[in-house]
Amino acid sequence: MASRAILSILVLLAVQAYFCAAFNNQQTGWVTTHLKRPHSSHLHTGRHLGETPKEETVTTTGKGWRANLIVTSAYLGTENYTILQKVHRDVDASIARGKSLDRKARNAPYHNHKGRRMLDFTSDIEATPGSYSMEISLGTPPQNFIAIADTGSDLVWLQCSTCEVCFNATLFDPALSSTYTPLGCTGCAVLGGNELLCTPNCQYTYRYGDQSTTQGDFSLETLTLQNTDGTSTAINNFQFGCGLRNQGSFTGTDGLVGLARGPISFPSQIAPFLNNVNKFSYCLLGRYDADSARSPLLFGESAVPANVSGTLFTPQLTPYEPSVIPYYYVNLLDVTVGSQALNIPASAFAIDANGNGGFIFDSGTTYTLLNTVAYRSVVDTFVAQLGSTYPRVDFLDLTGLEVCYDISTAQTVSIPNMVFNFEAADFDLPFENIMLLFTTTGTDTVMCLALLESTGISIFGNVQQQNFQVLYDEDNLQIGWVPADCQNL
Repeated sequence: MASRAILSILVLLAVQAYFCAAFNNQQTGWVTTHLKRPHSSHLHTGRHLGETPKEETVTTTGKGWRANLIVTSAYLGTENYTILQKVHRDVDASIARGKSLDRKARNAPYHNHKGRRMLDFTSDIEATPGSYSMEISLGTPPQNFIAIADTGSDLVWLQCSTCEVCFNATLFDPALSSTYTPLGCTGCAVLGGNELLCTPNCQYTYRYGDQSTTQGDFSLETLTLQNTDGTSTAINNFQFGCGLRNQGSFTGTDGLVGLARGPISFPSQIAPFLNNVNKFSYCLLGRYDADSARSPLLFGESAVPANVSGTLFTPQLTPYEPSVIPYYYVNLLDVTVGSQALNIPASAFAIDANGNGGFIFDSGTTYTLLNTVAYRSVVDTFVAQLGSTYPRVDFLDLTGLEVCYDISTAQTVSIPNMVFNFEAADFDLPFENIMLLFTTTGTDTVMCLALLESTGISIFGNVQQQNFQVLYDEDNLQIGWVPADCQNL
């Protein structure tokens, strides 16, 4: 493995150019609009800018469902935030989410789980505060919505027209649907600790990583899936939350789609309609791409990359019953910086007797969070290897990120490689998945290391996953990834 990766900056990136990706898809299943990315950005198989990159085209095969993942420039209801403010907001949201996921895991008992099976559809994802959103249609006739796509939770919910505490959004109107049915008390059992009360309808309560909350009626409705072959599929008795009291950072969306492993998650519920193929994959565009950007979220056989022989897999772990803690746990063995394996102790990523720790993949966390022991080892080694090549600048107050450099006068930029060594597979990060690169005053250009410290659970965030097709394969209890030109998937 080369100890350095060279970044030629013949053309310095504009604010959003470092973060681009989209899918290339030729398949049957559920389909919506493709994400687009700026013409000035490229998919880099190495760490080189300013030259014509060698792009990999990734397609999927088989049957399935597809939706759009959408990236918006609006952040927390406004388009007036600077790039530095957006980065800082995402840093704060990532830290808060990590703490919340960690608290939930520590309060749950250990259980065994035999796994489930599901089918095959697709959807497209949009960047919303700290995460991405997708299209979803519920009701008879169908009502269309944009909702956060979240691999860290299982409930699907939309804000309803009868809401008592509401944010600005498109509202689901139960009165306009002939198939809406609130669930009675017997339907509450699947909610576990998220059951609020039943008088006489089942009511849920959920709290998310940034302290956003939703409460409402747990209900049944018809879900309409747009298949990749142009047809549609109606799924009756789909369980979802009709949100009545909703507060937090949901602005710009209409609710949330839980993609985690629990029994009421979106993937689990559509399983019977996907030939019992329990798989989904996404290819994430940059958090700060243009409003028009789209990329697909794929379910079923359509989710499997065409370049399956080039896809790397790491086993999923199941330390908890997924109905209790539905996260996608994996085993991170070490991190390599440059050519140096850090030999991070296994205890840094292990789950202790109190349920603290572990390592998960998560689409809803922007920046990767590493346990303190691992974070310090990675950051200190990275800084030591980079040395005094570029002036170190203090952008902590502006961005929330510890390690930043001024590269305004650099003709070329070289950084150490960074590889996450998972069990059975290495995730080799391209430059744009390691460093945030932005112009600060029109002429000054700064790059910052896109990693954060955690005192508990460690999370592989969406910045580190961009420009890869990431496959969640519940059938075989594994997570896979392959570099992808998302624009054409």
